[in-house]
Amino acid sequence: MRAWGQLVVAAAVCAGAWGCDGLETADTDAATDGAGGVAATPGTVLLLVDVNPEPFCNTVGVTAVQLIARRVGCESAPPAPCTLPAEPTTIEGDVFTCPNTDPSTLMGVEVGQGGRYEVQTVTEFTTGDSEVRCNALGGDLEILVLSSEVEAGAVTMLDDADVPCP
Repeated sequence: MRAWGQLVVAAAVCAGAWGCDGLETADTDAATDGAGGVAATPGTVLLLVDVNPEPFCNTVGVTAVQLIARRVGCESAPPAPCTLPAEPTTIEGDVFTCPNTDPSTLMGVEVGQGGRYEVQTVTEFTTGDSEVRCNALGGDLEILVLSSEVEAGAVTMLDDADVPCP
């Protein structure tokens, strides 16, 4: 599930001189705050990253780029009182397709549970192959999402995806 707020921000960016090509978002019931910023749907945290589509779409064979998240740890540091699946579930976020001439695309993924997340930008190729790059928060690849942030519907802006994943 992705926030309608992303669509509002994307629309605001697209309303400028740039125009928009290929951004796909889902309609949900999130709202914007009074300052015109984005707010996540209460009960979720919206993890956002500002991506420049040009380097992705100028690569031969790229068809789409998607933001995903995986819960890889508990909110509390180990030993934590939570159980994680052996293979973390993929939470799908926004996608843009190529060609895309926008100088900047705001992409997001909503998570609905406190914990430690890896947020990745996945590039899909015509060959069926994919390339994964990790997003970070202040250089940390594990993004800590607190339960209190989930309840409040927080928004967290991540660093751009130019970090190799472990």
